[in-house]
Amino acid sequence: MAITIATFIYVLSIPLWLLVWYSATGFKLMRHNPLLMIPFFLSLAYLAGNAILLEVFTETSGATYEESRIKAITDRAMIAAQAMASVLIVATIVYGLSIKRVPLHFIRFMVYSFIALLGVMAPILWIPADQAGLFFILRHFQATALNFGLFLCVAGIIMLLRDLITHGDAQISLTPVDPMMRCHEEAEPGRRRAAADKPERSVEG
Repeated sequence: MAITIATFIYVLSIPLWLLVWYSATGFKLMRHNPLLMIPFFLSLAYLAGNAILLEVFTETSGATYEESRIKAITDRAMIAAQAMASVLIVATIVYGLSIKRVPLHFIRFMVYSFIALLGVMAPILWIPADQAGLFFILRHFQATALNFGLFLCVAGIIMLLRDLITHGDAQISLTPVDPMMRCHEEAEPGRRRAAADKPERSVEG
């Protein structure tokens, strides 16, 4: 019974993930930022993979083991919360001092991430110590919420980096550049300014 419910949680989470991604305008943003496909498809892969594993390994462990697995989930959630706090600090500096605009897409992804981590996964549900099946179900429910929060946070980081590259002063390229060509490109603006100053100086003379 516990395995059936846990499998149903993962199966139901797949269309729920599609709905959340659509609500965060993820499908629209993926047309212009293909990197968003990484968290989108990875989340689907983890949801489907966990559902398949439950169907293959159809056994539950004891209550002690299940309770220890929940601790592993909460430890990962703590790491995720710390990472999200660091991302928000960086975003405040980047958007407030450099880009100077409201990052709607970034905020939307991070809000959904906080809802998944703090609103769905973090609340406490007291389970009797001898109910291994309930611990099993709770573990998979929290794992689903944790995956949602993590991949939504990754999507927010991708949007932050895209805005930083688009609106920043630095010219960033993902393709390798020859060092001699880079030196030539960096010296080119100086040559143009020197060429523009020569007519002015000749007129003054």
